[in-house]
Amino acid sequence: MEHRPSDPLPLAAVVVTDTLGRVLLLRRPDGRWELPSGPVHPAEAPTAAAVRALAEVCGVTAGAVRPLGVFEDGCPDGAEGGAARWHVFTLAAHAPGALDRLVLRRHATHSWFFTDNLPGVSPAAVRFLRAHAPARPHLTRPQWLATTPRAWLCTAAVVTAPDGRLLMVKPRVREPDRRPDAGRWNFPGGVLDTHEDSPAGAARELREETGLDRPPGPLLAVVWQHPAPGADHPIVQFFHDFGTADPTAVRLGCPDGEITDWAWLRPDGELDAAAGPARGYAARRALAARAAGRTVTAAFPPGPFETSG
Repeated sequence: MEHRPSDPLPLAAVVVTDTLGRVLLLRRPDGRWELPSGPVHPAEAPTAAAVRALAEVCGVTAGAVRPLGVFEDGCPDGAEGGAARWHVFTLAAHAPGALDRLVLRRHATHSWFFTDNLPGVSPAAVRFLRAHAPARPHLTRPQWLATTPRAWLCTAAVVTAPDGRLLMVKPRVREPDRRPDAGRWNFPGGVLDTHEDSPAGAARELREETGLDRPPGPLLAVVWQHPAPGADHPIVQFFHDFGTADPTAVRLGCPDGEITDWAWLRPDGELDAAAGPARGYAARRALAARAAGRTVTAAFPPGPFETSG
């Protein structure tokens, strides 16, 4: 296949399924999941590239594959230009367990997923797989419960200074963490306990991470975030209003040492640079909801069906 420098990088991928309808995904060392895939070499047909890539990346020999579709996405390794055209193929479904002993040369592990419970693959890959891979079959209740989609349920406290700056905290990083947002500024907050609702969780996290003991205010926003590399589940975060505080009058602290620093950051490019675009986006949605006296729902990356009420 001829490739001009201005064209998206051609890649070949294979959707390998089992007879339950699950899709094989491979996990990279950086935590990202992806289909078995590889580049299409010059003068190589995408079909041949798919068969070759399947053997190279996981040791599966395919006698024949059939075209499934094409979609465009970013390059998996951040190649120059950043865009790739994925030529996707499939082969006959295997029996469950038939391909559990794979030879992985570039990946840390593998697993099988139903398309309504995919881990941290890209949004473009999710859309393609949901459109082309097999639908989830009827399962017994124990099987259904064991494979029901999961999400991280998190809560956050929104506290602002009189000039509009947001109170943010810096969590301690105790072990090597390759996540893009590891060690960056975050909202006071965290994962909800099993028997805890979001207002109580936000108040607890604010108290533990800053020393501020305040009653929770209104729910400002509920933000859904696409699964991040290494997390495998989406995040659903509840943002509660804890009002305004004077930075010169409050004493911030964290007895257990989980928080190493505190800052009051402007909810604009300063926050995006310090905390990442997802948190900057969520902060602006929450503050807009406070100003309008409403609760909003949002998604990151932003989706087409965001609503407020």
